[in-house]
Amino acid sequence: MEVSPMRLLLSLLFLLLIDSASSQTSDDLKTSLISFLGKLSSSNPQINGDLGWTTASDPCLDRWKGIKCKKGGKPLHSIALESLKLDGSIDGDLLSHICNSSSLSVLSLKGNAINGGLPSEISSCTRLTHVYLSNNRLSGSLPSSLPSLRNLKRLDISHNNFSGNIPWNMSRISGLISFLCNNNNFTGTIPEFNLNFINDFDVSFNQFSGPLPANSEKFPVSRYVGNPGLCGKPLDVECPPPPSPLLPPPPLPFPSDHNSKKISISKSIMISGYVLFALVVVLFLMYKFLKKKKKKSGPLQMTKLNQKNVSESSEKAETASPSEYSISSPSHNSAGVSTSLVLLKKDGCKDLKFEDLLRAPAELLGKGRFGSLYKVVINGSTELAVKRIKDWSLSGEEFQKKIMMMDQARHPNVLPVTAFYCSKQEKLVVYDFHKNGSLYKRLHDNREGRPFTWKSRLNAAAGISAGLSFMQQSLINSGATTAAGHGNLKSSNILLSSTMDPLISEYGLTALPTHREELAGKTEPFSPSTDVYDLGVIFLELLTGKPSHGFNLAQWVHSVVREEWTVEVFDRLLLSDGEMVEKAMMRLLQVALQCMKGDANARPRMAEVAAMVAGIKEI
Repeated sequence: MEVSPMRLLLSLLFLLLIDSASSQTSDDLKTSLISFLGKLSSSNPQINGDLGWTTASDPCLDRWKGIKCKKGGKPLHSIALESLKLDGSIDGDLLSHICNSSSLSVLSLKGNAINGGLPSEISSCTRLTHVYLSNNRLSGSLPSSLPSLRNLKRLDISHNNFSGNIPWNMSRISGLISFLCNNNNFTGTIPEFNLNFINDFDVSFNQFSGPLPANSEKFPVSRYVGNPGLCGKPLDVECPPPPSPLLPPPPLPFPSDHNSKKISISKSIMISGYVLFALVVVLFLMYKFLKKKKKKSGPLQMTKLNQKNVSESSEKAETASPSEYSISSPSHNSAGVSTSLVLLKKDGCKDLKFEDLLRAPAELLGKGRFGSLYKVVINGSTELAVKRIKDWSLSGEEFQKKIMMMDQARHPNVLPVTAFYCSKQEKLVVYDFHKNGSLYKRLHDNREGRPFTWKSRLNAAAGISAGLSFMQQSLINSGATTAAGHGNLKSSNILLSSTMDPLISEYGLTALPTHREELAGKTEPFSPSTDVYDLGVIFLELLTGKPSHGFNLAQWVHSVVREEWTVEVFDRLLLSDGEMVEKAMMRLLQVALQCMKGDANARPRMAEVAAMVAGIKEI
């Protein structure tokens, strides 16, 4: 088929027009970007040249610093101008033009000194998914048009001077998974965010008031502190009940003395009824309070054991103390297993007896998968932690053998067993009590606001991995291959000593063999590599400052790393410590991801993990 010369000429002209329009759009975008940067850096007119932003080059093809484009060289994908000492303002018209001329998805201006407000024209940037404006000097109210960013996933406006209310319809952004507005001056109530789908949420240190959104207990208390007017879980402040609707009195257009007397009598009866009802409620609440208080006081509370289950050789004279135990008091039962309290660490409690535990006041610290933990105070001074183990398939003889074996393999970062008790009915393990609490509490429920620096966190990572490596190797060498692991490793089982060194508690106190659910929903028989996986999760908690429960921490970290925003996984409290710290954090993150590989055989051995973390600590 022949193409006429005229038709060919028209086609060429059409292509030239398209190319000219595209070139014009590209030039306009370059000009807008350069002007936008100029407004952001009013005191440094040389910054365009320093970053390579010139009209003679192309933002994508020549890779301007701070600019990222999608594959193929175009279109513009992200602007990241972080920690450049920018002290100007955000120009709304230029930002709108940039968004309309590109596919801008990421805008990051954090770590500068940008002032002014957040312009309402940001609503034109409908493709934005990530906005990071933290650690600037931005002020004023958030624009009411901000919720128009329907594709927004992460918004970080923390550490600024914003004020006013958060737009109520911010909670309508269905894809939002991170909202950080801490350390500002926001007022009013917090919108009803659906926290089931949000992985990172922080509104601390503002002036919010009223109830917290539903499911706020998903995040630690530290995400809400600094707002005296807030109430609801997980805060200790309960929200007042909503006021009862008041019914208007019936109209009395023509009152008379007779009617007035009737009304007075009715009012008196009604008021008397209210008073009587209130009195009944108060008496009922007092009764419940006193009953609850009575239950909490007294000796160590445990489930009553049937008297028929007591060892036949039990001497009742020795169990006459008031207690809810049924105890077999001879030193050994028919199987040769000790049924008295066996002391392994005699410093400070060499005269400790089983009856002392029964008489001492106790406080329930928590219930876990393998039993309950109590704090017991002996003679008003010695504080102990008592683990009562439940549903353990091991016999008394196996239990005693296992505890003794664990005691022979001692390491400074593994909490030693002080004493243990084993009878047909009860299995107890006693430890020294440590007032600094657990690693979980320091990371996620630090109500005292004590700093937890990178040095302290790295020291914890090194100590935990060294202790686990030593215990595994020692127990395997002694022939205890099936009992060589911890089996229930998590940050709440890592205690902190008086010198803030990590102490791995409850080593080996799990039913073996056990099974754990993996991320893919599969089960994996317990092995030392299971501890390696769990140690990787603890490393992520140290790096991110986020708990592993409530949402899938590993999955979140993987998703952020895939988006090439790896630095976003790190706890913001650590990022101000310098470039060397960030490099060390990156190295520990790589170790954590190796520990958490889905294939157990592909994970490093615990000794290798300990060596890698020790190498990071030496830098």
